[in-house]
Amino acid sequence: MNSTSTIELVAFDFGNVLCTVDENTAAIELAELSGRTSTDVHNIVFGNARKALFETATLSFAEHAERSISALGINISIEEFTRIYDSVIIPSNNMFPLVSRIAETHRIALVSNTSEPHWNLAKRVLPFADKLDPTIVSYEVDSMKPDPAFYQALLDQSGVAPENILFIDDLAVNIEAAFAAGIIGHQFTSQEKLEEILAELGVI
Repeated sequence: MNSTSTIELVAFDFGNVLCTVDENTAAIELAELSGRTSTDVHNIVFGNARKALFETATLSFAEHAERSISALGINISIEEFTRIYDSVIIPSNNMFPLVSRIAETHRIALVSNTSEPHWNLAKRVLPFADKLDPTIVSYEVDSMKPDPAFYQALLDQSGVAPENILFIDDLAVNIEAAFAAGIIGHQFTSQEKLEEILAELGVI
């Protein structure tokens, strides 16, 4: 990592960076309603292949909800299904003061493989949501990390040179793709380690 870089934009992933994600509790709740195992429910509702469809707008989330409700054989509304789906997101409140502090001196962005309801939830729970510029969410840009098109969307919409962007994500494959795009990347493992990197880069 180049400690002499001038960071203009700090781009944060949503899941497991700005929030924790617990899909098991929601799967158990739906399993109790459907009589299916929580493993079956998880595959139907949260399976990677299925999420890829509505997280890239190949399928709307409402269509995913309808298909999941039908596959589970349960009688609930799309609104109730969405409530259960949204319950997987647990805000990481310890991170919020740090991000708010960064936003005082640097641009911040959201860079997430996510769905429409989870982005709507993010706008409600993130105290700095109105300062996110840009927001690159997969279902709006029709590509997902680590697809190079996702990172190009960040470069195009931010107007910031790649070497002046710090990209924070919990998955190594997404950080490797950031490096390939010329972007500085940090794999998030703890807030303490992130703060060390931020200090090294002169962000805080």
